[in-house]
Amino acid sequence: MPKHFFLLLFVVAFLAQSLYAVPKSNKIEITAKHIEATKTLVKARENVIVYYADSVIKADTANYNKTEKLLILDGNIEMIGYQGSKEHSNHMEIYTEKDEVTFDELFLVGENDVWIYSNDVYKKDGNYTLGTSVLSSCDVEDPLWKMVFARSHYDTDASYMKLYDAKVYLWDVPVLYTPYMAFSTHNERSSGLLFPGFGYTSNEGFLYEQPIYWAISPSMDLEVNPQIRSSRSVGLYSTFRFADSAYSSGEIRAGYFKDKLSYVDEYNLPNDSHYGFEFNYESSRVFKNFLPNGFTDGLYINSTFLNDIDYLNLQASSLSHFGLVPLQESRLNYFAYNNDYYAGINAKYFIDTREGIDDDETMQILPSIQLHKYLSHFIWDNLTYSADIHVNNFDRKEGATMQQVELNIPLEFTTSFFDDFLNLTLGEEFYYSKFFFGNGDFVHNDFEYYSNIHRIKIFTDLTKKYDGFVHVLQPALKYTKPGNEYQSPVDVSSLSDEQKALFAVGLPEEAYSFSLSQYFYDENMKLKFYQRFTQQYYPKREYELADMSNEMQYSLDGWRFYNNLVYAHEFSKIRESSSSVSLAKTDYSVSVGHTYKQLLPDVVTTVEANDVYFSFAYAYNKEIKLNGGLTYNIDESSSKQWRFGGSYNRDCWSFSASIRQDITPRPTGFTTDNTFFVQFNFIPFGGIGTE
Repeated sequence: MPKHFFLLLFVVAFLAQSLYAVPKSNKIEITAKHIEATKTLVKARENVIVYYADSVIKADTANYNKTEKLLILDGNIEMIGYQGSKEHSNHMEIYTEKDEVTFDELFLVGENDVWIYSNDVYKKDGNYTLGTSVLSSCDVEDPLWKMVFARSHYDTDASYMKLYDAKVYLWDVPVLYTPYMAFSTHNERSSGLLFPGFGYTSNEGFLYEQPIYWAISPSMDLEVNPQIRSSRSVGLYSTFRFADSAYSSGEIRAGYFKDKLSYVDEYNLPNDSHYGFEFNYESSRVFKNFLPNGFTDGLYINSTFLNDIDYLNLQASSLSHFGLVPLQESRLNYFAYNNDYYAGINAKYFIDTREGIDDDETMQILPSIQLHKYLSHFIWDNLTYSADIHVNNFDRKEGATMQQVELNIPLEFTTSFFDDFLNLTLGEEFYYSKFFFGNGDFVHNDFEYYSNIHRIKIFTDLTKKYDGFVHVLQPALKYTKPGNEYQSPVDVSSLSDEQKALFAVGLPEEAYSFSLSQYFYDENMKLKFYQRFTQQYYPKREYELADMSNEMQYSLDGWRFYNNLVYAHEFSKIRESSSSVSLAKTDYSVSVGHTYKQLLPDVVTTVEANDVYFSFAYAYNKEIKLNGGLTYNIDESSSKQWRFGGSYNRDCWSFSASIRQDITPRPTGFTTDNTFFVQFNFIPFGGIGTE
């Protein structure tokens, strides 16, 4: 894994707000215990307070020359200025007419407890010049971290700060030097170089990445990230971000990395080039002005096109996508709805990055159209229906394709007996689908299917309050009976295997389903215990009982006991089980669990598991915190993943470190990598880290 070394120092509006504000008025008011005044000179001493522009200034003495418009302050000067900044100095000269200020040995404290000490500060016409200065947010006596710069210049009109010969110290050890640093102090973004990233890894060598930032406009920016990996070669990623309206924004990224042939041969990579393109876009108001009254619409696009998974692995920071997995998915969703109807257009495109797999055979959904009518009353209040229509287009370059139109209409009649203690629902579900096949030579190019299903459900919802708790009981019994089905022009079994692989139709089995849910709440209606139990019975199966499922959780004083069990009656074995015990307190938390999945003869796709996991977090005090975790496979007697880390936090700085084991997808499979991470944060500016 690359080991990244990042520095993020944001010396933002603090300097602009703290040094001095452009005065709204040159009027001066002086109060003191002793004041002497002549025609041209005012002298004040003892408890001197000066009101000038937006500032209140305290000093031992003040002298104001009316002729030269010069205010001189000496001794223990404290100035509370614009937006609450505080300045301390021993000597200050203010030319009130020229808006010119000179400080000697200025000590300035901002609202974030960030302070600056400078041996010389001069201001004229809105421009500040600072001599040798120290900046930090730690204790003044012995700051743990500090930034020292030889000189700086601040332009209030452009809101731009320039630092020269800047050094960052941790304790008294220099950790960063730059001969020049410039940044904007207002809230708008500015073009320039961002802080570079450094790193080293045994199989990729030395890493250097230099981000270049271009603030095109308030609603657009571009970041270019060239990188060098000494053992692999060079690459370039670019990200364009934009906000095209108050309700929508997007990101576009493209990247390319070219490996050395020696690296390709050493690690047996299928490609010597890794490239891709990503486009993400969201909008919560697309055709608002063109939709009927009451309708709301939205658009979501998350797309990734790449030649292999290393295109994502080589990024310093990734955009939002559907996981770092071999099968990459792109998705487009547009929807519009009101209180009664929903309409949507959805498309999915898949790229399989695994070696040797041809994407020409990968099925794509381009597109799927859905129209839905929400639950509504029909004739009587207790007779309800809903309707759902789908038009699907399953397409690919090689292999059979299919277009499908399907309609599903469930109709339900609900009534109650015995003063609402017992409820009865009679349901009828109507289903129709039409299939059109393409990209192949078939005897029948279309297929039509219709079916109906009968359902009966008896259920109740009982609530009773006891001394100290409330019990909610929800038992239900449901009966499903297959109705009739119609197939044309032939039975589905007469279609080719290639056609049948594209869809599945048929009536459900006759079944009885029993479910029981119960909940216990304390006097404050806080959930203490719940149970959800389900069991199905198929009278026409050789083995009538299906899997039993039972989920329970009990909570008490920070403890949580959880279990979810699936038991296969047919094989008298547990198919799946998930159990955990956890404790969460103010200063610590711990969790121990077990996950078990068994491969039984009736299912061949289940991935077996027999893992124990443990995680914890502990706050020794406000400064020191620890955390960690482990997943251990019992069958293989080996750890699958582990991590351990901690942090130390103080008012002006923090430190965090962790060591962990990661599983990373690669073009030739998965690799297990051990990663060490360390991060120093200089509050409130940012930090230095390496990985």
